[in-house]
Amino acid sequence: MILVHFFMLNANTVSGIKKVLEEEADNFMIISHRAPDADAIGANLALRRALKKMGKTVVSACVDPIPDSSGFLEDANTYVEDITPYMNTTDCVISVDCGAPGLVAYIEKYPEFFSGKIPYINIDHHASNDGFGTINLVHSEACSTTFIIYKLFIELGIELDPKIATALMHGLYFDTGSFMHPNTSAEVYEMAADLARKGADHRRSAKELFHNTPVNSLKLWGRAMERLKLNREHVAVSNLRAQDFDELGADKEALSGIMNYINSIPDVKFSMLLTEDGKGNVKGSTRTQRSDVDLSEYCGQFGGGGHKMAAGFTIKGDLQEESVYTLYPEGSDKPFTF
Repeated sequence: MILVHFFMLNANTVSGIKKVLEEEADNFMIISHRAPDADAIGANLALRRALKKMGKTVVSACVDPIPDSSGFLEDANTYVEDITPYMNTTDCVISVDCGAPGLVAYIEKYPEFFSGKIPYINIDHHASNDGFGTINLVHSEACSTTFIIYKLFIELGIELDPKIATALMHGLYFDTGSFMHPNTSAEVYEMAADLARKGADHRRSAKELFHNTPVNSLKLWGRAMERLKLNREHVAVSNLRAQDFDELGADKEALSGIMNYINSIPDVKFSMLLTEDGKGNVKGSTRTQRSDVDLSEYCGQFGGGGHKMAAGFTIKGDLQEESVYTLYPEGSDKPFTF
């Protein structure tokens, strides 16, 4: 049987990346988005190891700590939060899984460094990505950024060892919801099979991502489930306040996996979890099972973005003890009430 591959990378973009990686740069900085997830980390560390095997110097960076669930990956403990010591030597920046410049975070603090004086390769799969790099490998139809990097490695002839394969599998497994999300195509299974043949430790990823929930996280989920409401628009909404995290001794990593349960309610338009971050912001995470709902467009009204069926946003404010939630998109007089 001949398998037909429908996902194709832009040949000119791949050629441009190849030239930078092989000829134009020796010192790389790879940046994962703020509050990194398994795809942002897996993509970063797979690319890091590939570049190191090419004899390059590589720094992995993120403004936020790496979650424990990704700590087993090769070089996960080498991430830096402060990029200042590396700015003078870096001759290529690569951001992975960053759907907007704000998610890179460092752009806000060091705009001159990201002004295009050195190559900036933007690798991502979010529909909200407007191509803010000097080279943009952005495919919103891809299930994950690790999927794109896997395809890129094939195009560049980069051999996958077990540690690269594990990092790629980690991101793939997370962003497909352990192969249960609608973005799990035939090519996703082909990639997973190839990574398994090359030594990917998929069992470790499955355990760390989906079967390793501490008691305080489960109690936090319980509070969110207890507050779950279905509004008149058939949207399921719940909330968690900063004091919930403090009282239970839980951090934001404890939220990993909760949306899969909230989104399992049948016949809802979409599901939303509103969470205080303790810094004067409210984060909205949304999911849907319906193909006629575009959550990326919806969250874009609040300055966020993501995918059609999974997106998020962050706004200034806090949550009040009321029977409804009212959100005001920036620049709009029309409130959204839940």
